[in-house]
Amino acid sequence: MLEEIIVQEKIEEESSILPKSIVSAKSYDWVEEETLAIIMKRPLSNFDICGKSLIDWVALACGKMQRVVIDEVKEEDLLEVLKPFADTKKYLLVLFGDTPLLEKSTIAQALDYFASKNLSAMVLPRGYVFASSYIKTTDVIFSPVRKAFSPEQFLQVNSPNEISNVFEILSQRIRDYHKANGVVLMGEKSIFIDADVQIEAGVVIEPMNVLKGGTMIEENCVLKSGNFIVDTLVQKGTTLCGEHLVMGKRL
Repeated sequence: MLEEIIVQEKIEEESSILPKSIVSAKSYDWVEEETLAIIMKRPLSNFDICGKSLIDWVALACGKMQRVVIDEVKEEDLLEVLKPFADTKKYLLVLFGDTPLLEKSTIAQALDYFASKNLSAMVLPRGYVFASSYIKTTDVIFSPVRKAFSPEQFLQVNSPNEISNVFEILSQRIRDYHKANGVVLMGEKSIFIDADVQIEAGVVIEPMNVLKGGTMIEENCVLKSGNFIVDTLVQKGTTLCGEHLVMGKRL
């Protein structure tokens, strides 16, 4: 479920009659090359939602960035913890391991803003961006810019209610991803699909299906109601109804 870091930006262009919007694609590939993502552990970082831990969801949003995971530190100790990483990349992105709703495009836009404004330090709704050159030379983080990029994506997960809400959001993102790739989901609210499940175009999935782990559903399969499938390859053109399959074996 990794999308390219390409964001559609609207650029206003004046015409002789009315201003008109032109949509252009902007690439943020440089972000992955020039940024080190530092992810801090949190009490629920290892809690599993849709087949991935919270910290795995945060890492997924970082794309191909070089990443390190560290124990949580107090804000007043952050500078000293970051200094050893300042020679690694041009920018340091600090995130918390309990914000699983983050998306690659949001991180890319935040870093693009940071770089374009030639900033030294920026506070995100929950997280930070620093220029490595600044971290190497400063003894105190002074007056960082505060910027809210998609604050709803920085939701901290630390309660049962928040876990439930995030589960619903991530589940819908997964379903939307597969629908956009040609999968038919009928009664989709009753269909559960783990993050790492692969489904080819032309598959039809009826209500009350659970697909988990590294399951692969090849093209033109029909999953009728009542299937529970874990770590199983379902070959092209297969129709299943009420099957419980784990690693290809019926239970």
